[in-house]
Amino acid sequence: MARNTTSETERGGGASPTTGSKGAVIVVGGSGGMSERYREVVEERGLELRHFENRVPNGTRRILGRVAAVVVMVGMVSHSLRDQAKALVSDDAPVVYLRSASVSALRSAVAAL
Repeated sequence: MARNTTSETERGGGASPTTGSKGAVIVVGGSGGMSERYREVVEERGLELRHFENRVPNGTRRILGRVAAVVVMVGMVSHSLRDQAKALVSDDAPVVYLRSASVSALRSAVAAL
């Protein structure tokens, strides 16, 4: 049974897109225990992490700001969560699908942005 966790990024923690951030990277799926490591990788590039492991909270669209990319960790995400995250962003934001939920896979994807 899936854990019902809310990472700090879902609660609105982290830098605001208006404080100099280049935008947000939305990571969908993956491991909630890896949120801090995912955040380190994304922040190395001056971006903000929004990690949604189980659901997208209500009101997320209002606080999201500019989205640099959506990263979907294929092996660890439901189709409905993937669709919710894709619906949050405009069509010009790239959607990247990763087979692995590893930090190194995310690092490679963010470096390619």
